[in-house]
Amino acid sequence: MGLGHRWLSRPAAVTLLVLAGLAAPGGPVAAANADPKFTVDVTGTTVPLGVGKKRIHLRLTNLTDRTPREAIFYVRPGEQDWPDGISLMWPEGGGSGECDGDAAGWYCRIGPGALPELLPAAGETVDLPFDVLVQGNQQPYEGRFSVEAGMAWGDERMQTAAPKWFTLRLVDEPEADLSVVAPDVKQSVRLGAGGRLEPTGTLQPGETGAVRYRIVNQGRKAVSGVKVTLRLPEAVTFTRPPKECVVAGDRRSAVCTHDTLALIPAAQDTDPTDDSHSAVELHDLVTVAAATKAPVTLAGGTVQVEGLAARTDGRSGLPRTGLPANAVAVPAADVDDSDNRDGFAVLVAAKGGAGDDDGDDGDGDGGGGGDLPITGPRAGLVAGTGLALVAGGGVVLLLARRRRVVAVRGGGGTPAA
Repeated sequence: MGLGHRWLSRPAAVTLLVLAGLAAPGGPVAAANADPKFTVDVTGTTVPLGVGKKRIHLRLTNLTDRTPREAIFYVRPGEQDWPDGISLMWPEGGGSGECDGDAAGWYCRIGPGALPELLPAAGETVDLPFDVLVQGNQQPYEGRFSVEAGMAWGDERMQTAAPKWFTLRLVDEPEADLSVVAPDVKQSVRLGAGGRLEPTGTLQPGETGAVRYRIVNQGRKAVSGVKVTLRLPEAVTFTRPPKECVVAGDRRSAVCTHDTLALIPAAQDTDPTDDSHSAVELHDLVTVAAATKAPVTLAGGTVQVEGLAARTDGRSGLPRTGLPANAVAVPAADVDDSDNRDGFAVLVAAKGGAGDDDGDDGDGDGGGGGDLPITGPRAGLVAGTGLALVAGGGVVLLLARRRRVVAVRGGGGTPAA
């Protein structure tokens, strides 16, 4: 796909249909909704000059008690003079959703056949990755782009809203740039051979799950040491915190200092077999209180990361000199701290869901069926629009242009080298 191409005639026609709010396949006419039952956000939109690719995430949160049948989103730059060589693109590769368009604007549809983790279940948030690509000799720049999104449940019509705008910044800051992604906790786990986590079914009251989070350095400078601050939702406590963590008395918050964890810039991480790493995935075991009334979504969990010290060379994996008792580490500079913090929820299933190892509720809708109350604050209103296809004479006119595939497996943030 050429990054310099503009919308071709068919995608342009689809864009007009989208903006006109026509129906998605099999559903009634979509309409703008002043209070859509989902939220959307994008973080990590500050990119240091000299970084050719940065993985950012579109976060969709489902505010209902049902899993949607499909979700769509449409991304496009807001300025006519958007510089050549700067693109917002979905990742190439492996299969999950249908996408089309190019650097001037593109849309994706995640339908019923998508992987369960791509459509947010009741009260759940999913992180869908896409890339900021920067080519050529660029100067500091600031421009806006819009995200329009839609979501539909059952045979209801697509819920949409006005576009939501975000600012993309290119900055001349040769520092580290950490980001973190923490998926919602939905499964019970046990420790297998070698301390490896093994899922045992849906997470129920009194059982143990794992908060997983991936930390990535997408900047230009390595960091030596990472501090992680975690906060758990109510009725959830740490089960077996690592030795690097100091846990509060209520066992719902912890500060973990990983002195020897060094992360090099992603652009330098070209050999997967060496001891230098730009990304790491960590986990902490947590237990849901046995008295919790399920099913329920326990919201309000957060994980935040910061580098302890900047490192000027590319070495990694070497222990850092211990600090004196009367000294503290000075946080390393971070180009973009908007993606240093991520929220997560703990989804607790009612008794009877044990043994369902795929993490859903067994009814084939990816989990979240039935009356599932949602706790915790709701985010603000979001942008949205329906993905339209023309229906005529009972025949749906599919797009003639080849659909591309958005690679949104796993909430990770490691850009391809």
